[in-house]
Amino acid sequence: MLLKYIVSNFKSIGHPMEFSMFPTAGGTDDRFLRTIQTKAGVWKILHRGGFFGPNASGKSSFIESVEFARDYIVNGQKSGKGTGINQFRGELEDLRGVSLFQFMFWLDGEVYEYGFSLDRHQVHEEWLMQMTEKDFVPLFTRATDENGRTEIEIESGFGRKDSKDRILADVLRNSIQENQKNQLFLYKLHDNGIKKAESIVEWFRNLQIIFPETRVQALPIRMEADEDLRNYIGKMLDRMDTGVYEISVASREIDFHELAERLTLPKEIVEEIEEVKNGIVNLAGRYFIFSENKKKRTTMIQLKFNHRLNHSAVQFDLDEESDGTQRLIDLLPMLFTVGRNPSIYFVDEIDRSLHTKLSQFLLDEFAESGEDGYNQIIFTAHDVNLINLRRFRQDEIWFIEKNHVGESTLRPFSDFEVKENQDTLKAYLSGRFGAVPMIKGVY
Repeated sequence: MLLKYIVSNFKSIGHPMEFSMFPTAGGTDDRFLRTIQTKAGVWKILHRGGFFGPNASGKSSFIESVEFARDYIVNGQKSGKGTGINQFRGELEDLRGVSLFQFMFWLDGEVYEYGFSLDRHQVHEEWLMQMTEKDFVPLFTRATDENGRTEIEIESGFGRKDSKDRILADVLRNSIQENQKNQLFLYKLHDNGIKKAESIVEWFRNLQIIFPETRVQALPIRMEADEDLRNYIGKMLDRMDTGVYEISVASREIDFHELAERLTLPKEIVEEIEEVKNGIVNLAGRYFIFSENKKKRTTMIQLKFNHRLNHSAVQFDLDEESDGTQRLIDLLPMLFTVGRNPSIYFVDEIDRSLHTKLSQFLLDEFAESGEDGYNQIIFTAHDVNLINLRRFRQDEIWFIEKNHVGESTLRPFSDFEVKENQDTLKAYLSGRFGAVPMIKGVY
């Protein structure tokens, strides 16, 4: 589970922005809390977190910062290359051109803190810490001095000096050369099979990040193989009054060149696809599986959405469905996994193309389906009707806006006093809590 995240100097985020999944001390509503056992005792952790604010306030930048950190940790960087960081362009001198990413998380009964800082060329600092009964102790720390010299200290908590993993870690520590200073030490440990690093990198790999344009990879293929998933999404679409009552999967062998002519595909695309001897290609929601054997066949797999129109069953292709239905199809696999596989979801614009009741239904279902698990969802939204203290704890809601120098700032709703029976939606829209657009007059 994610416990805390701090980021600075990324896109619209300037000075450190801290987000926490710890409940506030004064909260009395335990409906949406999860209990975890740590070496420091039993902790209660929030299950959901929602960001609200005007357009261009930094909501997407927050989600993108998590994506950048995850990909940098999981995929590594090529030696001698830059870091690819997209920093705040306001040139805040006290940040010195350095960006920070810091995570506190719970994994397999242990609480870890992992973080790193970097500029456009190299990593400056990196550390991995583990919580004991009293405090965090370092497993390794890394720092680059003013002369560009990188030092990595591996502590006793990492492992015995004569252990296989510790000996290998010492070798890797000395391998951070001039052209490898853009690489993370954690990635090098993981890439060389050190178990502690592998489990931590896997935690980051499992962070699920969904943007409005994100599509579930190979969904028709997954639905063809998993009847439970297909039936679940079909029933949920029916339950949410989309007009779809069932989903089926159409699969047939085709002659790809005949299809290319019918679709009038450009020659360059046809040639590029022809190079795929064994693999999968997606064209407008249709998946083509290429298998090079004696017959060299191409199989097309396509989702069909069944509607009842004028008492007759009618099938629609995915691209014929409404934007709202397509958005639900992207989000529903997330609900299907809740309670099955503990996951952390970051969803940007969860309300995109959806009615308020559908957005609220998704969030309620997430909370109810994961009552016994360790799933979390952190989302952004524009739909202010979701700011409802009958359905959310006050500390689950966060307001984000830009300050006078154009950097995004984050503040929890729990910082504000809310009177009993106060109309929070009306108070928010009137500017009581900030994070609303200020529409300027005509010049």
